[in-house]
Amino acid sequence: MLEFIWHARGGQGAFTAARCLGAAAALSAGAYALAFPTFGPERRGAPMRAFTKIDTAPIGDRSAVHRAAFVIYLDETLVEDGWEDELAPGGLMLLNTKRALDDPRILGIDADGISAAVLGRPIPNTVFLGAIPALTAAVTIEDIHAGICATMPEKLHAKNLRIVDAAFAEVASREIAATREALERRPYDAQRDAALTQARWMAEELRVSMFAQTLGTPNKVSMKRLLGVLAGAR
Repeated sequence: MLEFIWHARGGQGAFTAARCLGAAAALSAGAYALAFPTFGPERRGAPMRAFTKIDTAPIGDRSAVHRAAFVIYLDETLVEDGWEDELAPGGLMLLNTKRALDDPRILGIDADGISAAVLGRPIPNTVFLGAIPALTAAVTIEDIHAGICATMPEKLHAKNLRIVDAAFAEVASREIAATREALERRPYDAQRDAALTQARWMAEELRVSMFAQTLGTPNKVSMKRLLGVLAGAR
């Protein structure tokens, strides 16, 4: 089971994002999903949590998640000492921040900036929906699109789709660059070098397919195929 913990303040849309992620998995990826918030008195600005669970089998455990593969903070002021206790082995914190971070367990994303560029004000929840498919094969960016369209009012679709695409492109480019850098530090290998060259072109075509669709690309490309090429180079 793949589990997510969302930390936010009331009004930041954590439960909306948790539910949308569950819908993306259940509607498009063919998985089972469960999403729910913490219960209790809630008010705008008050700390709250939400959870998403994704599995290939029906989910019977409806209890709160205590350790997750992804722990997401929509507000960095909510991070407290001992935050790492919520991370499952190999887990990752996704943090809304502009700061440069050197902890490999934390991925910082300027979610306020990305969302404000589209909406005119910072609403960071769907930024993290775009980041997730660049970090796990459990859902694709197309699945996230479907989840948004299934759970949000139609008037919110266009801008939120732009936000998730921008976030996906940013995080995916970082992951690709990190993988390429690690591979390029190894001794020269002709087959691996050819795979890296192919990956570079695929990354450019992926950007075109997302942000300049009218130009078209000579080959069909997706993040899953690109990561497959990089995995083969390893």
